[in-house]
Amino acid sequence: MSKDSIRSQKAYVLIRVRPGNETEFYEELKSFPNIVGIDLVRGAFDFVVVAQGEAKDIDALVLRIRKSPYLVNTETMTVFEAFPWEEVTGQLDYGHL
Repeated sequence: MSKDSIRSQKAYVLIRVRPGNETEFYEELKSFPNIVGIDLVRGAFDFVVVAQGEAKDIDALVLRIRKSPYLVNTETMTVFEAFPWEEVTGQLDYGHL
């Protein structure tokens, strides 16, 4: 397989950490490879991490995150096809595709 045929993938990792460990977990996350975004959020999860790379790199990242002592649980959503925002919004009719 040539390097050109390896497709970069994107994933969103939703993370819940132990209450009070948000700062420590954030500091740990900053050192992990293949992370292109980290957001602290409200709701059922505490962080949304955006990862990008080869599938094997994203798998390794998720496994590394799951080894954190601050972790409660994760949910990973991999992108199977990305659309430019302009293309999607051009098809919207009051919020419906």
